[in-house]
Amino acid sequence: VAGATADFASIATSLASLEAEARATLRMAGVADAVMRVERSAEMRLVGQLHQITVPLPDGAIDATRLPAIRAGFVETYQRLYTRVVEGAEIELLSLRVRVLGPEPSITVSGAVGTAVGEGAALKGSRRAWFDGAFHEAPVYDRYRLKPGDRVQGPAIIEEREATTIIAPGDTLSVDAVMNLRITVGATAKAEALVTPGMALDLAKARIEADPIGLEIMWSRLISIVEEMWQTVRRTAYSLIISESQDFANEILDAGGNPLAHSPRSMPLFNLTLTRCVQALLEHFPPETLHEGDVLVTNDPWLCAGHLFDIALVTPVFRDGRLVALMATVGHVSDIGGVKDPLAAREIYDEGVLIPPMKLYDAGRPDRSLLTMLASNIRNSDQVLGDIQSLITANALGGQRLVAFMDEYGLDDVAALAAVVQGRSEAATRAAIRAVPDGVYESTIENRPLGEVLRYRVRVHKTGERIHVEHLDAPRQLPRGGLNCTMNVTMGHSSYPLKCMLTPNVRGNAGCYLPITITAPAGTALNCDRPAAVAHRTRVSWYLGPNLYKALAPAMPDRVQAFTGLPKAFGFYGRNSQGRVASDHFFMGGGQGASLRQDGKSGLLYPTSAANTPVELLESRMPVLVLEKTLVADSGGPGRRRGGLGQRMRARRLDGGTEPISVGLFVEGWGVTQDGLFGGRPAASAYAGIRGPEGWRDTGAGETVSLFDDRTEIEAQIAGGAGYGTPAERPLEAIASDIEDGYVTAEGAARDYGCVLEADGRIDPAATARRRAELAAGTDRDATITTGNER
Repeated sequence: VAGATADFASIATSLASLEAEARATLRMAGVADAVMRVERSAEMRLVGQLHQITVPLPDGAIDATRLPAIRAGFVETYQRLYTRVVEGAEIELLSLRVRVLGPEPSITVSGAVGTAVGEGAALKGSRRAWFDGAFHEAPVYDRYRLKPGDRVQGPAIIEEREATTIIAPGDTLSVDAVMNLRITVGATAKAEALVTPGMALDLAKARIEADPIGLEIMWSRLISIVEEMWQTVRRTAYSLIISESQDFANEILDAGGNPLAHSPRSMPLFNLTLTRCVQALLEHFPPETLHEGDVLVTNDPWLCAGHLFDIALVTPVFRDGRLVALMATVGHVSDIGGVKDPLAAREIYDEGVLIPPMKLYDAGRPDRSLLTMLASNIRNSDQVLGDIQSLITANALGGQRLVAFMDEYGLDDVAALAAVVQGRSEAATRAAIRAVPDGVYESTIENRPLGEVLRYRVRVHKTGERIHVEHLDAPRQLPRGGLNCTMNVTMGHSSYPLKCMLTPNVRGNAGCYLPITITAPAGTALNCDRPAAVAHRTRVSWYLGPNLYKALAPAMPDRVQAFTGLPKAFGFYGRNSQGRVASDHFFMGGGQGASLRQDGKSGLLYPTSAANTPVELLESRMPVLVLEKTLVADSGGPGRRRGGLGQRMRARRLDGGTEPISVGLFVEGWGVTQDGLFGGRPAASAYAGIRGPEGWRDTGAGETVSLFDDRTEIEAQIAGGAGYGTPAERPLEAIASDIEDGYVTAEGAARDYGCVLEADGRIDPAATARRRAELAAGTDRDATITTGNER
């Protein structure tokens, strides 16, 4: 809110108009002006953010003299929600709200509890009840015989048909005029210390394990803390890729870097790589050297999440002056410098700014030289630096919440709790592995990210309660395109599908991965050496999960899914509607592969937890118009369970502007057909291209294209998911539902499922049964072999 640019006259006019409208409505209801109360507020945010907060406005005229009060109101509200406001950040006001209230009406309550029912005392008797480590004789009251004004001193029990209300010793219950039960909580006793200073780790673990219910509550509380951190990033971030597409993760670790919990909605790759990143940072900055207010940072692909766009921030948490935990957040920023075209990148130096392990903040003091260097070497620097501050804010909030949690439960440190939760996850994983038949399982998968076919062979060794994943014959380290994976990435994308198969219902932490080992030959695309280019490593790593599903399908047919149409983030570069250099990502998901029990979901960004980017937000950030974004009928692979549908997008740039908009069209699955499982069929393939005055041009394996005017369109289709099981076994009612929903066309039902449709479009069961029998016997002369892949 800048005094030089604020239009106070318009603000005053709008507030007056809103107030007049609200007052008129109340007058019509018979409310006198003299008893009306007015509350005014504004929707505000830091400039560049996508989400706003509601801030109370001061009474009286709003003019330049009120700016300090407005700013103070914003800061107070923002800090209450998110703990900190970024120094020097500009605030913007988006909309105004006026609420006019009349006197609160008196309420008459009648019914079962509106008045005392029947005669006699409310006291029914008493029973022994356990409070605070001992039995107490607790009186029992009839809820329906209590009267307004009654007071009951705890301990006590109030019974009614729908519920039982417990009044603890020291608490007091009162019955108000409309028969509400109001409980006044007495002085809260300080929790008995569960883990005391200097307590041996084994003893601390035993004390925690002795109360399984308390452990479950504490574990859930930790999840709620990282969930609040996750929501804080979403609400305070600046870029579409973080705020809307949710390409980030949060984690709580003990002082030694052992993980306690991560957000269930965190990007799966980050769940393993973030822990490894924290431990790498601690090697450079040992715990004993950290101070309150420090923030560690790196985006080194060999230490963190595999490419420069993923920046990790780690904040130490202190309690009574002693390091007790670490808060870690990693996010995919919208730009990190470097070339726009990934095919032009030959080594890491082409791809942007590499931040080695450093202190972004040292005892609360920012490294302004580092921040200035970043701002000078990246596009859209306000957005990127704003996202970094958002990640720091989430860590600060998580630290506050964790210290309060430790105070409440009497935990001097969380090392024992980390050991317990990690041990439980490890035990659950080992038990799940034991249930898998011992053996060696292999599979091979192919893709064509550079045009030529690349093959990846995996061998899974399952022995007892351990699994070893051996990536064999991986392609050599690729010389261009940023298609190489660091070992961190290969481990993350190999571990996550195993976690999904083995323990989908176990809260994730590093314990889930301890019984799993992964190897890949050095100097290959799955274990690259510096200074290999790595920016587009997902174009290789996303094939590891489907390969593992194929390999383990014979051993775990009920736990695997068929090949999934891999998602894509289309990068847009150019100048935004304000004429500033900008970059943003447009995420689209493909069709999930089908499984034994269900059809694949459509438009899913597996194997990530990212979300599809809203069209409107891309259009608000970049001068482009999205002409079409739709699920594609018949794109899901046929099977007893159908694969999910892929998506198609068409877009063009808007009129005006002298500089081109660059768009990376690199879809996954081009030129390769991925079979389904157990007789399931492939899905429709992916493609991308441009359509202009000279006609259509397919961009094949991928290309960065430039849009100079509104006459050229880009078009891209994300592949669907493959099917599971023989298509002829798909129930006719499921096919009929697909036709009704537009997921399968009448032609697709006939071609892929052997259906015979009547003139009104309904499936003829008898004729379909005969056709399916002919197809199975190979005697149907009209049968075709197409699978819906034709565009």
